[in-house]
Amino acid sequence: MLLFVESISTGVGMSYAKWAVDHGFDAAYVTDQPLEVAKERFCGEVVEELERRGRVYRVSSTMAGDVPSALVDEICAVGDPMGVICLLDRAVEFAAVLAERVGAPYPSPDAVRTIRDKRSARRFYTEVGVPNIRWSAPESPEELVAFVEQLGGPVVLKNSRGAGSLHVTLARDAEDAVAAFTELSDGGPFVGGGLLAEEYVRGPLYSLETLIVDGRCRHLGVTDRQIGPNPAFCEVSYSFPVHLPPWVEAAMRSTVETCVAALGIPQGMLHTEFAVLGDDVVIIEVNIRPAGAAIPLMMNDCLESPVAEILAAAALGTELPPLEQNGRASTTMTVYPPVAGKLRALHGVEEVGRAPFVAQVLPGARIGEEVFPPVDYRGALCQIRTVADSLNLSFNAAVAAARDVWAEVE
Repeated sequence: MLLFVESISTGVGMSYAKWAVDHGFDAAYVTDQPLEVAKERFCGEVVEELERRGRVYRVSSTMAGDVPSALVDEICAVGDPMGVICLLDRAVEFAAVLAERVGAPYPSPDAVRTIRDKRSARRFYTEVGVPNIRWSAPESPEELVAFVEQLGGPVVLKNSRGAGSLHVTLARDAEDAVAAFTELSDGGPFVGGGLLAEEYVRGPLYSLETLIVDGRCRHLGVTDRQIGPNPAFCEVSYSFPVHLPPWVEAAMRSTVETCVAALGIPQGMLHTEFAVLGDDVVIIEVNIRPAGAAIPLMMNDCLESPVAEILAAAALGTELPPLEQNGRASTTMTVYPPVAGKLRALHGVEEVGRAPFVAQVLPGARIGEEVFPPVDYRGALCQIRTVADSLNLSFNAAVAAARDVWAEVE
């Protein structure tokens, strides 16, 4: 059985589970959400088929490692082999404990806990000797001000268990930092995390997408990303694959391989983010999960095999399909409105779907929902994915298409 733990709200949605069902796998879906939520996502129609097969497992929560014994017993009764796939940050610890209890290869619960909290991850990076950045876990405004003064420059504040650029903000000086500290503290913890402060790095950002099988890393390619305006850190576009100077990619690979060896990860996929700072390549964070948003769809465009097939083979321990790149390039541009408000009408989407090199327009907000300029992954109008024979052509086609989408808000 191939177990899919939760699904993400942007990009790939339920597409992994749909691929598995369409290709004859015994797939199952584990969630703490109402099934209507999954059904509304990209490829969500597969949920009805999973229900018909009795392969939907509802639990009270996937936000921690409390896996019900009844769920384990029911799954184990199906028999071997077992594989686990999880894309949602808040559910990776649940997925790790579930995999351990049903005997499926997966990163251990300890490895997930180490990396899931960005503060313990920063300590881990230092312990294993990979290039790190300066950071602090301030418990008071005074501790934060001391860190800002130590840096002598801007600081980035974030929730240590956050994701999707949610609650990530730039503080240019001590006054900004105290205001952000107050705002984030008043908002309450997000999935149980505390505040993390990091030095602000100005280099371009990339991620290395890595498959792990039998403890060996197989690097599938590098993704770039463009960030929206400060003080937020919203990722507004991605391209895959990008080609970097050999020393840059070698540094990324070395960092990932060092982390994998130290954590003892036998199987899985990592999405590891880096900043390139002149002669240095520093780690921003490791995510013990496949890339989110529409990045897997872009990888499908540009690899010899779809990501779902790659993940299924790795999770079940069967022969891997070809992992090579096919020579194409793909870009996803997320379109946001210039002003916030309730979406009254959305224009240009059908025309953009017929524009040169556009492969897909993924829907975002619905009529009547709140939309807003780029702050985090929420509030977007749509995502436009393009495919071309060069990265420049793919990126510029996405930019051109995005200009033709506009919204009326109230």
